[in-house]
Amino acid sequence: MTRLFVTDLDQTFLHEDKTFDAERFAKVLDQLDENGDQFAIATGREAKWVRSKFGALADRVHLVTNNGAAWHVRGTAETDLRTLDASTLTELESILVDVSPKDGIIAFSEDSMYRLSGYGELRADLQDYMTHVYGTIHLVDHLTDIPQPLASVTAIFDVPSSNEAIRRINASGMPLHPTTSGYGAVDILAEGVNKATSLSALINKLALEPEQLTVFGDGMNDLEMMELAGQVYVMPNADERLFNRGFGMADLDNEHDGVLAKLEEII
Repeated sequence: MTRLFVTDLDQTFLHEDKTFDAERFAKVLDQLDENGDQFAIATGREAKWVRSKFGALADRVHLVTNNGAAWHVRGTAETDLRTLDASTLTELESILVDVSPKDGIIAFSEDSMYRLSGYGELRADLQDYMTHVYGTIHLVDHLTDIPQPLASVTAIFDVPSSNEAIRRINASGMPLHPTTSGYGAVDILAEGVNKATSLSALINKLALEPEQLTVFGDGMNDLEMMELAGQVYVMPNADERLFNRGFGMADLDNEHDGVLAKLEEII
């Protein structure tokens, strides 16, 4: 029976410096191919970011990006994308600004990155990398100035303020889904969008069942796909709210290639 192995990236698969053992990962993919199994990345990152980080290896996996707003079957040209309702952007921006993000408000269309002026600067190294990935980072005064449909909006707060932003967005009644991977970052998606919704569409396309999924994650934005999957491994460094839910536990954290180690054990 075909198995689909799915991993989050930040704090799960990637090291703190956003690197990974590419040679070891390629060997795991070779073994999965030999076994008739498949692999997917499910991340809050955008597809361009993932492809810039993984290079040719990205062509060997399925992609669920923008926390589920976009998904792509390997070997195909088409990307499925669910975007934010444009009528919500003014009120959403008002809430985010009122809660006071400490490190900015950024937004992503399918292929471009935007940053709101006046709400923090990207670190120089991050600015350089994002420019390498996206080309121009477009500076705008308001979310409504962005000419393309948006897959997601991200604001970075201190942790208590991130919880307040999520509470206020949920209380607004707007058709939006705020989620967090931790560390103060709040990602806002269209209502009903999360990693599990896109994984469900993906496995339907692949003629697989949820019990054939094995999922690795560390954050609350991974919870829905964990609840979908037949087998789950929570990272030792995960958000404590994911513990005591009956999930399995990876033996090693992301700094010690916990996902690859567990995969090697399984396959």
